Amino acid sequence: MSSYDKKLDRIMAAVALEPVDMAPVVSGNAAFNAAACEVKLSDYINDMELNCTCNIEGFKKSGNIDGVQLRLSTPYVLPGMWLSEIRVPGRDLPDNELWQVLEKELITDEDYDKILENGWDEWYNDFMVNRLGNPAKETVKMTEYAPIAKKRFREAEIPCIKEGNIFSPFEMLCGGRSLAKFLVDDLLEQPDKIEEVFKIIHKSNMDKYTKQFESENKPFGVWVGGWRGTPGILSPAMFDRFAWPYFRELVDLCLNYNVLPIMHLDSSWDRGLEKFREFPAGKCIMALDGKTDMKLAKETVGDKMCIMGDVPAEMLAFSKKEEVYDYVTNLLKTMGPTGYIVCSGCDVPYNAKLENVQMMAQARDDFYKK
Repeated sequence: MSSYDKKLDRIMAAVALEPVDMAPVVSGNAAFNAAACEVKLSDYINDMELNCTCNIEGFKKSGNIDGVQLRLSTPYVLPGMWLSEIRVPGRDLPDNELWQVLEKELITDEDYDKILENGWDEWYNDFMVNRLGNPAKETVKMTEYAPIAKKRFREAEIPCIKEGNIFSPFEMLCGGRSLAKFLVDDLLEQPDKIEEVFKIIHKSNMDKYTKQFESENKPFGVWVGGWRGTPGILSPAMFDRFAWPYFRELVDLCLNYNVLPIMHLDSSWDRGLEKFREFPAGKCIMALDGKTDMKLAKETVGDKMCIMGDVPAEMLAFSKKEEVYDYVTNLLKTMGPTGYIVCSGCDVPYNAKLENVQMMAQARDDFYKK
């Protein structure tokens, strides 16, 4: 068995809640790879060949890791996900300053009327070009290089489990509307209207994702985003109406097409963990970011799905390597022996210490030597 197959089999056994020789370690590296390779962040996001090279080398520098969640990384995809402007290094920021999402009110109440009248796709395309500066002209670099990156990672024997992102209407509108405006003026003051807008957006997105999943470029796995529409932010009634039904349908779509749903859950999901028992066992990854109680997650859904995470970003950036080592060791004791993948909570931060990142794999390796 090749090294690639051994690593991928270990990951998928963890997903299926089957016994493993040791818990897999999956990288959440993104901008960190540029820092690890001492490459300017502005060059990293604009040169996809360099981007791919850094991501491969960053993987190798991070220790005995089994897989990654990306082959290429660009901030230019963010406007399409969150309907927000971005600032990027080398254009709006110094070369080595991390990209920034500028959340402000760009979507107006009149925009909702246009969506209801003319549909989502027409409005969305116009918004992206005329209000966000057409970021697609930059993302095309990543799209065109993606087949080469896939080949390079396969030759380097590095499995990649994520090849796309799918998200709900809540996540998209929340960014373009701004959080406070969206929660108060929209969901509280005009919920019926917003629900109709949600239905239009969701149908369009589901049609797009279905076509993607039916194509020859069907992704192995995708992030199903759960960033703002969380039970830690919303009341139970609002969560059940505006967030969960759409999130569940996205996961169900993945399962119907045998695409691995990596439920990327930022913020606290403690109050909503029981919901995830609705999914079939051994088919999903629940990826947590340090805000959800890992022990509670294990107790609530550990018999239903693999849990991934949750070494906090601040720990990787500011803690001593011994603290990271001990944290991961404790995770292995409490989350294993099956259905667990070691990973950072969300992405490894740009300012993470390399020695701290390496401790995730080192702690895993040492744990299974005992």
